[in-house]
Parts: sequence; structure tokens; C-alpha cells
Amino acid sequence: MSRPWSVQCAYMSHVANTVAVEADSLEEALEKAIEVANDDPAGWKSTGHVSDSYVDAVCEGADADPWGEGSLPVPGRFSEHGEPPIVTLSGPVPPGAVQVSGGRVTVRFETGAGTIAAEMRDPPHPPRNKPLVTVSVGPDGKPRVEVTGGSARVRILDG
Repeated sequence: MSRPWSVQCAYMSHVANTVAVEADSLEEALEKAIEVANDDPAGWKSTGHVSDSYVDAVCEGADADPWGEGSLPVPGRFSEHGEPPIVTLSGPVPPGAVQVSGGRVTVRFETGAGTIAAEMRDPPHPPRNKPLVTVSVGPDGKPRVEVTGGSARVRILDG
């Protein structure tokens, strides 16, 4: 049986203000640029670039507040960042084999010999989700995985 839902949909619109500044370092240039851009409201222009539509909030019931008490979690594939990619680690203790599906991640392997990092992708990837997956060997000899800077699902297959 069909039920009513209240769903807030959105899209990101890109607005920019290109300014010129003089500075002794990148950090100083960026700080000055933000200050100059913010002091120039007339300089802000739409670039015409917009993101795909996504769902911000949802709840059951017509004319209900999707941000209110009955708010439901938005499934990843409908959210602003999209479904997180899946990282599969297999083979012997890292590095072993790595497979990425459904997005883009940076994978960093840390071993006693050094650290290696590489971006891996399986387009299309969700915008603004740029996870860093760090794989190292724990004291027990098993892989230890940490995900920062976004979300990713990690599967470890014993090989």
C-alpha cells in the first residue's frame, strides 16, 4: 500500500569570485584571497555548474518536516556523497591484491620498509567523497585498516 513521504531534494550550485592578490607564500595568498573575495560581494558570479540532485532529508508523512523527529537516514546512493566505494584486500598480508569498485579512494600501505600511496578508482565516483584507506600490519600480523577523509567499505579476504 502506498504511503505519503516528505523528501527534501537539493543540488549544489557553484558560485565563484576570482581575485588577484600578492603574497609571500601560498598560505598567505589563500588567506588574503578569501578576505578580498568576501569584501567584494559584486564579484561573486555563478559558474553555471551544478551537481546532480540528491536527498538531504526524508520522513514518512505528507507535509511533515523531513528534518524533524521522524527523520529517516538517507541511503548512501541518494545522498550528496553517494554510495561509498568498496575496497577489497586479498592475498597475503598487505600489500597483497587491491580492488576498488564503485568510486575513488587513495590507498596507503605502511610497512617496515616504507609507505606507498596510490589513488585507485572505478568510475563513476561520488563527488566530494575522497576517502584515504590506510593499510598496515598490526602487531598480530593481520591487516589493520583505517579510513579517513570520506567513507569507504573495506573487505579483507584471507588468501
